[in-house]
Amino acid sequence: MKITRFLFIALLCLTIAALIGCASKPKATFIELESKGSPFNTSAPEWIRNYVSHGLVRVQAQREFRDKYCIIGEETGTNKQFVLSWADNFSAQQRIGAMLRTTIVSEYQARVTGIAQTAGVSGVSAVESTYQQEIESVINTVINVSYSGAFREDDWWILRRRYDPDNKDSYNDEYMAWVLYSIPKVELNRQVAQALTTSVTRDSALNDITNGIA
Repeated sequence: MKITRFLFIALLCLTIAALIGCASKPKATFIELESKGSPFNTSAPEWIRNYVSHGLVRVQAQREFRDKYCIIGEETGTNKQFVLSWADNFSAQQRIGAMLRTTIVSEYQARVTGIAQTAGVSGVSAVESTYQQEIESVINTVINVSYSGAFREDDWWILRRRYDPDNKDSYNDEYMAWVLYSIPKVELNRQVAQALTTSVTRDSALNDITNGIA
């Protein structure tokens, strides 16, 4: 009986150790094979290092971009020219729209909530819901506007290999591309303000709020 219990405990310990060992191993490992800077032996620029490590906020904080909005398109694939082209066009446009959507939705929500609270209306969420459909309509109009003034700052790409650390003969090579655009804050704000004011009618419930945002 004691031997059986000992064997059971030993097997349990081995199973737990194996599970911990499996959990601690990374599912995939990446190594960089080549980059845009490889032919010239140059390292990645500051903006791409900041973006990869800390996100867009850190890029936006760089001195040269403090008076500009930064938009970075990115894409991954097996064809370098394709991923650069996709990041340069479709992905960048998506990110401009996403940035505007997040910013404008926050502005509308803050103002609608403020109006409801000032008026002493109970159930702020109910008040917000009455505006929601019209807000969504305005936002869809604004994010589909083609904004001018964006400047293509730079691009970067890498070729990386993704492989299973337990089986290095099994791997996939893929390109990652990033394209950095900037647009002066004053210029984009002016265009967004114009798009906002022309997206609502004078008799709209959102007219005053929209003019306040613009």
